[in-house]
Amino acid sequence: MSQLLHLALGDSAAGCLLEACRNHGLPGTAFGIQDDLSHGPLDDGRKRIEYMRASFRGYDEFYLDLEDAFIPWRALITQIEQEGIDSVVIWCGENVSEATFLAMACWWLADYPGRMLQVPMPKRDGRHYVAIYRPAELAELFASARELANTERTALAGEFLHIREETGLLRRWEVGRVKDIPVDYYDQLLLASCTDDWILAPRVIGSAMSRCDGHNLLSDLFFSSRLQSLVEAGRIEADGDRSRIRDYVVRRADR
Repeated sequence: MSQLLHLALGDSAAGCLLEACRNHGLPGTAFGIQDDLSHGPLDDGRKRIEYMRASFRGYDEFYLDLEDAFIPWRALITQIEQEGIDSVVIWCGENVSEATFLAMACWWLADYPGRMLQVPMPKRDGRHYVAIYRPAELAELFASARELANTERTALAGEFLHIREETGLLRRWEVGRVKDIPVDYYDQLLLASCTDDWILAPRVIGSAMSRCDGHNLLSDLFFSSRLQSLVEAGRIEADGDRSRIRDYVVRRADR
């Protein structure tokens, strides 16, 4: 009997897949990699954790109990070997984080001898992400899975090396590829979300998030980090305790 493992990026997507397996007829089980691959270094797991720790400054207390961001990938390989998984199903949409995830999975599983399949995500409301679908819908979408040929797997693993080595701290999905962009690329969205009046920082961040396109949704953590940088650069004024995102207000500095 075939042993399937569904692989997704993020706890929400993985949780929906696990629910689909338990209650909606999706064969196999699910494994999630908790990360956001749209930003941060990808060449060293310890460096990545330090980057994420720095991003949490001004957001909240750092909660990840990991010294190496790549520990979950090694745990994935161990589970595949111990459970005799013969088919890995990668779920991803046309967005920067999950496109990077697909390439990264092919690199980490380069020596995996079993089948690898991909389930592409149809667009919904302009967005291209796994987690926007309900478990029952994911179970139905499994019918669209296609096997990745060895040549595709090799090409995708090579694409990850390109992403890892040629992109810096911020990436963007454009015309089917992941490309490098300056770390301040989205600062304009934060500036456009500020006014001459004091506004709670989470509202400004939420407004900036809503201005992202459906291939490149950025998290509140990322925008919180950039907001801190804009305050420190004097482009945005802040009032209140900036150690937590919900405790301070901001306004334009050039009013």
